[in-house]
Amino acid sequence: MKTFKCVCGQIIYFDNTHCLNCGERVGFDPASMDMVNTDLSGHQVCHNSLKYNVCNWVIEKNESGPLCKSCRITHITPNLSTIENIKRWRILESAKRRLLYSLLKLNLPIAADPVNKHPALGFEFLEDQSTNPLVAEEYVRTGHTMGVITINTSEADDVQREITRSLMKEAYRTPLGHCRHESGHYFYDRLIKNSEYQSSFVELFGDAELDYEAALADYYSNPPRHQPEAGYISLYAHSHPLEDWAECWAHYLHIIDTLETARNANIIDSQEDDWIHDWLRLSVILNELNSSMGQSFAYPFVLTQRVIIKLRFIHQVAGQLPPS
Repeated sequence: MKTFKCVCGQIIYFDNTHCLNCGERVGFDPASMDMVNTDLSGHQVCHNSLKYNVCNWVIEKNESGPLCKSCRITHITPNLSTIENIKRWRILESAKRRLLYSLLKLNLPIAADPVNKHPALGFEFLEDQSTNPLVAEEYVRTGHTMGVITINTSEADDVQREITRSLMKEAYRTPLGHCRHESGHYFYDRLIKNSEYQSSFVELFGDAELDYEAALADYYSNPPRHQPEAGYISLYAHSHPLEDWAECWAHYLHIIDTLETARNANIIDSQEDDWIHDWLRLSVILNELNSSMGQSFAYPFVLTQRVIIKLRFIHQVAGQLPPS
């Protein structure tokens, strides 16, 4: 993520609501992909910023209504009568906005396409009894169905999420990671399924038509040993071709966003067409920095040649380039 500048010259960041130097209200404008001073620009501040302080986007000038582009695609929020749920919602919305920034920058389609019968991208943030014993849902499964990404609000709870991460033997689990992973399922349906990319997908990831529920049941009852040399970026990627794709898609979005941050800070300065090489260098630096602070690796993954080929394919799809 790059940084931005206030009209006063102060650096401002993607999540800022005010300039820390001049105190003016700022917000992100998805139309210009820039932070704007709302008083000077004439933009309306999103209702969810004014009432709940969970958003910092402005409403595009050609749009009407109280909500910004990001908040409009949240269909269901948790019960907002409790402070804890507002805190969880704030974390999930922040993750979703970072995802949307990447999708908008890549010019990927998220609006409905009635001609090709593609639904618009949407989100539901749902509670279950792990965080609220009074709700009917005993368990909410994070996932994607027909354009809607559902995320269990417990994923915004650090303790609960770390317990789950440990039980699932995952190297990485974050709200942003969930948003990016589930968006991979959305874009499989939108960009890969029945497209000119389908044969390349099958060659790289396998047959997406394999029984999904049976594969997941087998994965959880007989957990595999992670084998990076077999061409999988994570343990979960072993479970089904669609999960392999979604894991690689999430990592691609991790990579391009972090590379933008590094280039903006002049940590790396090479050209974007060498992005894999840049990432291999940068991930080592990130891991060593974390080790220097006594923290776990920031990027505890191995990119084998097979995984790199998959990531390059995703780069091709995300850029909507013709199959090679």
